[in-house]
Amino acid sequence: MMNRLDRISALLVQLQSRPVVKSSEMAERFGVSLRTIYRDMRTLSEAGVPICGNSGVGYSLVEGYRLPSLMFSKEEAIAFLTAEKIIEQLTDTQNSNYFRQGMDKIRAALRAVDKKYLHDMGDTIAVYKSRNTGESLPNLLQTILNSINDKLIIEIDYTNADENKSKRALEAVGITYSHPRWYLSAWCHMRKEYRMFRLDRISNIKTSGDKHTKVHPPLESLLGNDEPQCLQEVILHTSKEISRYHADRCYFMGLIEEKELANGRIEQTFMTYSLETLGRWVLANADTTTVISPIEVKDIMKQIIKNLDL
Repeated sequence: MMNRLDRISALLVQLQSRPVVKSSEMAERFGVSLRTIYRDMRTLSEAGVPICGNSGVGYSLVEGYRLPSLMFSKEEAIAFLTAEKIIEQLTDTQNSNYFRQGMDKIRAALRAVDKKYLHDMGDTIAVYKSRNTGESLPNLLQTILNSINDKLIIEIDYTNADENKSKRALEAVGITYSHPRWYLSAWCHMRKEYRMFRLDRISNIKTSGDKHTKVHPPLESLLGNDEPQCLQEVILHTSKEISRYHADRCYFMGLIEEKELANGRIEQTFMTYSLETLGRWVLANADTTTVISPIEVKDIMKQIIKNLDL
């Protein structure tokens, strides 16, 4: 558990970075009682920090009050530097530029010795794009997030997995990243249901002046609402060793469930866009992995073997 001085400093950071700070959330975060949080807030108030406390709502700083920039620890600065490297490679150019501007402000708040430390550490962290990500992500993130905040409908040009192009009117709910892609979860006016869209398949985007037509559920409840007509279920049986060895690769291939069978083998359930891609991958592990369904995967594997010039 952190000491009282560190906890009060952390509470001050929360007040600066959030519109409302709830006592119950802070008590849970720092592992202390509500009474302790009340005392800490009173200490900040007695030190001259203008805090407003609304019963049943939480604490906030007086409107218009600004505190001097806080100093960052080396560990916090390195965490920011790591995030910068990731964002540069895995988000669009516009979003990356905004984050870089924010990082410049963070560097400006550091002491000279810490600035040098951060500069020297820069070359020790590298993030590389997966070869499967294709071209750079178009500048979509800020437009999507702004539309969510303003509750405005967005219009996109979209190309699905079958290369069919369409124009969609969407009510965006949120964005998610699942290696190696970014996805948009949204209410689709064309399909009249929630769908998930790959951002790299959106060729054009604009915000309309029309408001959302409904109140949307939390993003977490929508994850997995992909284009179901394009996904196919594949069930494999494999060994525990292969399951562990290829754990990361399995999720990339579309693994959604694993369970141990009575004989000690592992049953894996995949949802995939391409039976051929999965079939080729299974073929590389044919001595340890068996296709249970669908039969089309076995046919694909047999055809690949037949075409080999041995």
